[in-house]
Amino acid sequence: MGARPQLENYRIIEQIGKGAMGAVYKALQISLNRMVALKILPPKLATDKNYIARFLQEAKVAAKLNHENIVYVIDVGESHGVYYYAMEYVEGKTVKQIVEEKGVMEEPQVCDIALQAARALDCAYSHSIVHRDIKPSNLMVTAENVVKLCDFGLARQLDMDMKGVTATIAGTPYYISPEQIRNKPLDTRTDIYSLGGTLYFMVTGDVPFSGSSPVIVMTKHLYEKPTPPRAKNPKISAQLEAVILKCMQKRPEERFQSPAELIRALESLKSPKPSFPRIKPRRPLRRRFRR
Repeated sequence: MGARPQLENYRIIEQIGKGAMGAVYKALQISLNRMVALKILPPKLATDKNYIARFLQEAKVAAKLNHENIVYVIDVGESHGVYYYAMEYVEGKTVKQIVEEKGVMEEPQVCDIALQAARALDCAYSHSIVHRDIKPSNLMVTAENVVKLCDFGLARQLDMDMKGVTATIAGTPYYISPEQIRNKPLDTRTDIYSLGGTLYFMVTGDVPFSGSSPVIVMTKHLYEKPTPPRAKNPKISAQLEAVILKCMQKRPEERFQSPAELIRALESLKSPKPSFPRIKPRRPLRRRFRR
């Protein structure tokens, strides 16, 4: 690893992540004496105006979202030619790490994480923002079991000016929606599809579709149905399986139409079923007639 970037007001401690649009560091914000997550645009991209614009746009989109289940943006700027933005530092593990370390999750935990993630999507939906990269590694779970949606590197605001932006397939092949693959117009239902794929992973330990190449995996997203989750994990309820499979319908109009609709379905799974005392049927009365 090369020399750490030098920024005013931040002291970088260690690298904690890396993506196509930059590395993420744990850093101390000196002025407020607090830990932050600092995303920095790589030097090789920091000379390209288009990449700089995309990087700053990512920060601005994420900064519009103020919700307990979304990692919030603290600061954005440039220092000595280094473009950065600072985010809330979250101590915890990703859903991907939890499943890989402990195995599939129990249904109550799945429902709780799914509900919090759906509330994050509902906040994004209220601002006309599509995340476009919902996956197990982008959902952090803190020690207090608070879920944080992170990495808005592919996020788009639906009314965003996209002039000059080349159309490319964006997203992770294992969780990408069919309309993303086809480069169709997107809305919140694409994130619902990807969240469904993430829930599938949580209850089975498997991705919905696998293959020897991204093209094969994406082709399966387009044309094949996933193996029902209960075939891999019979412990989950038929109701949870139905929610997952509805999220993952190929046609957007056949999925939940909004995060609020998904939230209602998940809340019904968490709500205790009413129990009523069993009433024994009464024997029919026999009338005696006098002759």
